[in-house]
Amino acid sequence: MRTLSNIWAVFLRELTAFFFAPVAYVVVFVFVLSCGTIFYLNCVSPLQFYPQQITKILGSLFSFAVFWVLPVSPLLTMRLFAEERRSGTIEMLMTTPVTEFQVVAGKFLATQVFYMLIWSTVLLFVLLLQSLGNPDWGPVWAIYIGLFFLGLLTNSLGLLASALSRNQLVAAVLALSGNLAFLIVHLGTWIFYDSAELQRFFEYLSFSSHFRSDFALGIVDLRYLGYYSSLSVLFLFFSVRVVEANKWR
Repeated sequence: MRTLSNIWAVFLRELTAFFFAPVAYVVVFVFVLSCGTIFYLNCVSPLQFYPQQITKILGSLFSFAVFWVLPVSPLLTMRLFAEERRSGTIEMLMTTPVTEFQVVAGKFLATQVFYMLIWSTVLLFVLLLQSLGNPDWGPVWAIYIGLFFLGLLTNSLGLLASALSRNQLVAAVLALSGNLAFLIVHLGTWIFYDSAELQRFFEYLSFSSHFRSDFALGIVDLRYLGYYSSLSVLFLFFSVRVVEANKWR
């Protein structure tokens, strides 16, 4: 119970900090503005709306979902440890009766919750489409499940990048580079075009192919969820070790 209460305390501290961070509001504003623009161009702008367009509009709203993950997670996670070390508050935090694991877990869970709050804004446009027609909610829920588990991967990677750096910008660049690598790794299929096994391997590593071929069609593949979860656990493990090493420097 003590462990859970400490994680909860760190979680509330970090989640509250997000609502006072200007960067978080900029991310939310730009995200909602871009989704609203896509919605307007596909639904409001045409001279006449047809219910048959709903599938197309949903596809347009979520077509850039994978690309939005690239900057969102680094911008949310870059301050988690880097800013604390720069300002000196990390020493005060680590002298409280909390372990490195509890600090990492609390920060990670707060980031994951705020990350999903950002993605929940898209549901406003889906509900508007619900009033205009009958959208297929299967792909919507499948994409949200995929985004949640993908967030586990990208947010844990961003947290590790922040733990490794004293500069927020460096942490954001490291996390963005890692996300980009996971996005474009499927390009390896062009190099090994003569090997079906290697092509399937690179396709499996790239989350862009997961959303294009499965989640967008309403298919939730447990292999991909396990892939995201296992890498998330690995990055969180490394984050705890990095925080422990920095504590004793």
